[in-house]
Amino acid sequence: MNGKKIQDLRTKKGMTLSELSKVSGVSKSYLSFIERGIQKNPSIDVIERLAAALEVQPHVIYSKITKPQLSLKELDQEVIELAIEMSKANINKEKLKQLIEILK
Repeated sequence: MNGKKIQDLRTKKGMTLSELSKVSGVSKSYLSFIERGIQKNPSIDVIERLAAALEVQPHVIYSKITKPQLSLKELDQEVIELAIEMSKANINKEKLKQLIEILK
């Protein structure tokens, strides 16, 4: 369970712990434990209630990975140009991973 994910979803919706607690029916202290990583295995019922309150699917709550969502505008132009150059040279992700391993 990724408590940071719940905290991120909650803050993006502009909700406080108290508000999420009220809407979901999950106690504020329990929510705090989840967000701080003290409680790592809440029940399916709790996950479903939090998902409903945050208006997301339960699997989004349970996802262990929090990936930043970057737009193309936020990516460094050099990185974009390098990716285009690699594509033209038929260097796929697997080849790039192999190259990184060699360089390590």
